[in-house]
Parts: sequence; C-alpha cells; structure tokens
Amino acid sequence: MTKEYRIIARVHELRHKPDKNPCRLYKLGEEFDLSKPEEKEKVCRWAYNSMYPFIAVLEYGGTLPWEPHPDRAYVACPDPHNVVVFELRRAGELKRD
Repeated sequence: MTKEYRIIARVHELRHKPDKNPCRLYKLGEEFDLSKPEEKEKVCRWAYNSMYPFIAVLEYGGTLPWEPHPDRAYVACPDPHNVVVFELRRAGELKRD
C-alpha cells in the first residue's frame, strides 16, 4: 500500500508591485494543513490549483529534482500583481481510518 503524507502550506513570501497592495488573504508565515478539508478551503482556488501538481507529488512520497530539500516545494500563485509564494512541506505520514 502506498504511503500518504500530510502536506502543510506556509505563506513564504508576499510580493507586489510598488503601486499595488499585497494580497489581503494571507499573512506571512500563515500555515494550512492541506490534509484537512476545513484548512484546504481557506486557500484561494487559484493558488490551490497552482499548488496541486506539487502537492500530488509530495503527498505520495515523490520528490522534485530541482528542489534542494526532498520534502519541500515552493509554488507561486498566478496573480502577477500580488504574488503569494507558498512553501509546501511534507509533514509526516497521514493515517487514514
């Protein structure tokens, strides 16, 4: 049976153009446990859709060859004016009942 892992998304960086405000949905350092539906719902759908391919790799034990740490990935939301960079981190095996 394939192991499944918890994935935590942490707001790593908030970028914005000088004449724009940063994204108001998140605070730097804020975390979301994406294995919990109520936490996943707190993440903007645009950002989540950008994260999803990376989540799928990490939650089933895979690694991304360009990332220096095998249990992490960095993903940016697609908003070109108010970019939020998330750190995705594998956080232990998920036990399903």
